[in-house]
Amino acid sequence: MKNIEIKEWTMKEPLSCMGYNAGVCWNAKLDDKANVARAIDCMKSGHGRVSELPDVYLVIEGFSAKMMRELYTHIGGSPTRLQASTRYIDYEKGFDVVTPPSVEKNNDAAEVWYKAINDIKAAMGALKALGVPKEDYTNLLPLAYESKMIWKVNLRTLINFMNLRLCSRAYHEIREFSQMLKDALSNYSEQWDYICKEFFVPKCEAVGYCTEAKCCGRKPKKE
Repeated sequence: MKNIEIKEWTMKEPLSCMGYNAGVCWNAKLDDKANVARAIDCMKSGHGRVSELPDVYLVIEGFSAKMMRELYTHIGGSPTRLQASTRYIDYEKGFDVVTPPSVEKNNDAAEVWYKAINDIKAAMGALKALGVPKEDYTNLLPLAYESKMIWKVNLRTLINFMNLRLCSRAYHEIREFSQMLKDALSNYSEQWDYICKEFFVPKCEAVGYCTEAKCCGRKPKKE
């Protein structure tokens, strides 16, 4: 089952944090109302450095290893991640997979798909019986197998991530992940709810036009 857990190390008042630190730099008034207003002004003005201060800590599970590999590309602002090991976890005992909708809705395709998955499971068991260590036979794992990850990412990187991955051109599973994360953070605190509504949008919504070579038509291409 797909799930995103926001850990308690994620601060509940990111706007207060950003505004306070920016205010120290400017020798400005530092009460919370002024801090929040200052943070919003910084973000709307494109001064992204302050948004590197709040970090989000997540436990992600039930998504495919393929989707999680896409998270590796969002490396700005020194994020870090830990993923379930294919060296120490014995996947030969079984593993679940994320089946694409295009396969699920096609009976013939589903038959081919699940036969391949079962063949991989059987091959891993055979290799284990032959004395091959799990750190080697797990190389047979498909990209569709469900994995688990710890992901720490700062707000500046997360805004860029959302701009790209909420786009209709993004792969369906990472688009689903992006929306789930947006929903989870919206419910985490009032300040996160504001950030999600104002800044976690597809790139075309952020800049006012489509920047993709192949446009979905949501926004016009830049002339």
